[in-house]
Amino acid sequence: MSNEAVELQQGVKELGFEVSKQQVASLLSYLDALELTNRSFNLTRIPRTDYVKLHLLDSLTTLTLIPKRPRLKILDIGTGAGFPGVPLAALLPDAHVTLLDSTAKKVKFATDTAHSCGITNCQGVHARAEKLAADPKFRGTYDVVVSRAVASFDTLITLMLPFVKKGGRAIALKGAKAYEELVGTETTIKKLGGSAPSVTTIRLPGTDIERHIIVVDK
Repeated sequence: MSNEAVELQQGVKELGFEVSKQQVASLLSYLDALELTNRSFNLTRIPRTDYVKLHLLDSLTTLTLIPKRPRLKILDIGTGAGFPGVPLAALLPDAHVTLLDSTAKKVKFATDTAHSCGITNCQGVHARAEKLAADPKFRGTYDVVVSRAVASFDTLITLMLPFVKKGGRAIALKGAKAYEELVGTETTIKKLGGSAPSVTTIRLPGTDIERHIIVVDK
């Protein structure tokens, strides 16, 4: 078993979940493709030595906040190289994950690569979130909307909440400034049908990094 496989298994266990050998193989194959493609098309600045921690395990911290319900519809806004959407699709095979990004090449990479690695319960959509939210096929239809996008929370939540169905949840992965970014957002959240936001802090397995995850229920 490779060092990355051990790192992934131990990290997922530390988060309170289990990962099968096939899921590990699929996700590591995805990382291989990411490393190869990144040589010609800039998808990530993170070095390969940190892919498991800073891409896979970071994405999977959201598992602790995703409701345990069958056949969830999950939307990943600003998926980029496929995070957190692809790892979530791998660990939640009963769910359907939509990978949304405004860059067509990124959507194609994430979708095609995931499918070739055996992660077939995800589908890419090339569009801008603010425009797609007006489409009734997407607006208010998702159980969970996640994002690891770099936009500030006040901007991000206006993109996320329109996609969340009533009873659903928006989950934004943030860094140390999460609490600062929440200041002054209550009115906007309320107008969009969201509840008061909460912040869950999770230490990223194998690191001293604390991931602050903002949750807004609708």
